[in-house]
Amino acid sequence: MRLLMLINSLDCLGKNDAVLSSAFRRFGWQVILGEINAIAADDYRYFTRGVLLPENAEPYSPGSVAPGTRETYFLDECQLIWVLGSPQACVYRDVWRMLWLASQQTPFVNSIEGLMFLNSKHAMGYLVPKENRAFSYVSNDFESLWERYQQAPDQWWVAKPPNSGCGQNVFLLPQHGPNVRTILQCLTGNTVAQSQMDYGALGGFKAQYAILQKFIPEVAQGEKRIIVTCGKVVAWHGRQGHPKDHRSNITQGGMAIPVDLNSNEMELAELIGRKLMVHGINFGAIDMAYPYIIEFDLDFPGGLYAAKVVSGVDRSDQVAKLVIARFKEHWSHD
Repeated sequence: MRLLMLINSLDCLGKNDAVLSSAFRRFGWQVILGEINAIAADDYRYFTRGVLLPENAEPYSPGSVAPGTRETYFLDECQLIWVLGSPQACVYRDVWRMLWLASQQTPFVNSIEGLMFLNSKHAMGYLVPKENRAFSYVSNDFESLWERYQQAPDQWWVAKPPNSGCGQNVFLLPQHGPNVRTILQCLTGNTVAQSQMDYGALGGFKAQYAILQKFIPEVAQGEKRIIVTCGKVVAWHGRQGHPKDHRSNITQGGMAIPVDLNSNEMELAELIGRKLMVHGINFGAIDMAYPYIIEFDLDFPGGLYAAKVVSGVDRSDQVAKLVIARFKEHWSHD
């Protein structure tokens, strides 16, 4: 059986690329690492540049280079495809559309529809029970967001873009904060200032969406990153924020720490995992500060490798086993 993993770079393997490619090879699968930004078509047969990993090679480490000669691999010659990267903005639409077309013939671990429409903070209201999510207000109109903030002057808020990750542009808005207007203007594209600078908006449409979300005090006690595979919790770790930052993202100075996961947290994570499976998402990460879900990470979610580092237990074989079983049970009959 042949698995194609579509990743961001063959010259610097990500954490999932390294551990999951090794796990599938231990189960006897051929694994190709392919470049997600190199998807192309030969008479509408889709292919990419990639490397077929040696069967008996030692497990790879994050940051290593995929060995071997880059060659062309057709997607329809693989039995399973796993998107573990994100296309660059300049080719984003073309890549996603070609991958969706390819997915009509070849099974994907995570569906293109699910990655496109659910890997966003917009999906919280659809996937998460109301009691497990914070109230949010979404708009690309600064005045609407500013008015909503002023309606609850004693409330702390978080403001952020709906489609960013790694803690980018996530702001904590205190009560009566002196910079709140500026932050909300910035997140929605500074449309008033841009209009003046463009002499009456000659520069075109500038508005951007932002989310105004009630601050969850439980976050101060620490978040947990939970990896869910085929509806099952397989790995987790805690995230301890930087002492001078409200964000706990590892990329922003947060630290992965060992934690326990209680039955309520596991039950909630697996509920979300089953909902994701309905839309073809069989692997993802959930950030939780129980009883609240903070957000999802579905395209190339971190956490599996960090859980291995802090716990000393490698769960990548369990992930591979669940995905292979799902493939044999579901896709092989399609």
